[in-house]
Amino acid sequence: MSRKEMQFNRSLGPLRISGDMRAVLAGLVLFALLVNLGSWQLGRAGEKSALASRWEARAAMPAVAPESLLPDAPSVEVAAALADRQVQWQASFTTNDYLLLDNRLHRGQVGYHVVALAESNAGLIPVNLGWLAGDPSRRTTPIPTFPEGRVAIEGRIYVPSGTPLLMQKPEPPVALPATVQTLYWDNWQGSLEALSGRAVFPFQVRIQPDSPYALLAEWAVVNQSPSKHIGYAVQWFAMATVLVIIGLLRLTNLRSLLSGSRTHD
Repeated sequence: MSRKEMQFNRSLGPLRISGDMRAVLAGLVLFALLVNLGSWQLGRAGEKSALASRWEARAAMPAVAPESLLPDAPSVEVAAALADRQVQWQASFTTNDYLLLDNRLHRGQVGYHVVALAESNAGLIPVNLGWLAGDPSRRTTPIPTFPEGRVAIEGRIYVPSGTPLLMQKPEPPVALPATVQTLYWDNWQGSLEALSGRAVFPFQVRIQPDSPYALLAEWAVVNQSPSKHIGYAVQWFAMATVLVIIGLLRLTNLRSLLSGSRTHD
């Protein structure tokens, strides 16, 4: 199709519309993209607001023993019902029953999250004790120390809001202790049960930051506030609005019509 054939010229009363069809189509695609990005950010703001509300609601619920929350079969519905629930129990720790979650940064420093398999009446419970500094050269891994005897552990059940983005499929460890990229490899619960010879609670518990047995435990409820997502949405919608204004000024005689109306006034 020739350049001339791509041109169009229409009139709607005094309003004239003319231009290149390809430019109009490109503008419409860009407009749809900007609106979709803004709508997506509004959706994310709603999700973050719901997570914050759930956190506050679960804070008002009393802490219970983990075994009272054991599901018959883990599911998405069960996970949503137990997320952020407060739990407490008398736990004991074994020197080698732990995992180091790799590539956890704190203020730019390399480190790990220490997930210990703590004893309970419900079997072993993966307890994230917090962040532990690592060797910047990556030649060695830290060896955490655990409390002796039975101690009171308090924390919240942690259920990730989505699947972590990984470059490759995580492989289960072949022995404990182990360094892993994520706790949630395929059949992670069954894998840990095979390694430990004990039943494993199907959810991770993040220790209370003020616990005397916590490492550096700074748990963010959400990684970005709802207001920040709303701010991003406003930016996308503003760009879409500017695009419409530019299109109207470039493709129509709206500017001259407005100038003429001012002259008559």
